[in-house]
Amino acid sequence: MTRNFSSKIINALIIFVIIIQFFIYFLNQKPLTENYSKKTITVENFSSIVLSNSGITKIGSEKLNKIDDNNIYLEGKSYLENKEYKIYGKDIKINLNEEISNSNEPVEVINKMGLLKAQSFKNYDNDGKIFFEGEVEFVINK
Repeated sequence: MTRNFSSKIINALIIFVIIIQFFIYFLNQKPLTENYSKKTITVENFSSIVLSNSGITKIGSEKLNKIDDNNIYLEGKSYLENKEYKIYGKDIKINLNEEISNSNEPVEVINKMGLLKAQSFKNYDNDGKIFFEGEVEFVINK
């Protein structure tokens, strides 16, 4: 009788352990409905070339963060260069659809006429216009 009782206890423990294993397995499964395209992508010490309507622009930064398919964020020291100008700044946001880049940090812009320093900028690349805010200093090339 004790033999029959002990085998029932062992069988019950085995079934209990198997049920716990099933719960652990199902709780550790990642849902298939998770959208992986919304995850952010980060690259450190980044530089690349971007082709836009206004031509080729080189971009680079200490850290690039992809916000979504249309927006990137150049974190830390960053730059934008094309045939018309070179923009050196910090924490630059770029909207790839509208071709607008901007930063609220100090910036230096170099072009064929000279060097410009400003507190922040907003660049409308399609229109070929750059707007500067705050104190602006321009030094003409001699």
